[in-house]
Amino acid sequence: MTAPQHRAHLTDRVQRLESWAFAAGADIKAAVEQLPGTIRQEILDYTSPVLGEIMAGRATLATRQDVDDLKQEMSSRFASMDAKLDQILAALGGADDQPRA
Repeated sequence: MTAPQHRAHLTDRVQRLESWAFAAGADIKAAVEQLPGTIRQEILDYTSPVLGEIMAGRATLATRQDVDDLKQEMSSRFASMDAKLDQILAALGGADDQPRA
């Protein structure tokens, strides 16, 4: 390739790269400008059914008492699980103490 051909080839590549960079920059700018609207729409899409149910009286937000009741129920369930686990560990520990045949 001669020097003028090489220069023309490089010029063409630079022009194509600049064109791509400007197009990519425009795409990024458009995406950034659309982002707040997209986020707002996703929030509305997610929350509007729940808020509609609440406003219609078919659903309610959890009260402090509801949360406390759930917390108490979960605590008792975990306590019973802990007791069962302690029994299993005791049984396994007792099995380790016995001589093997």
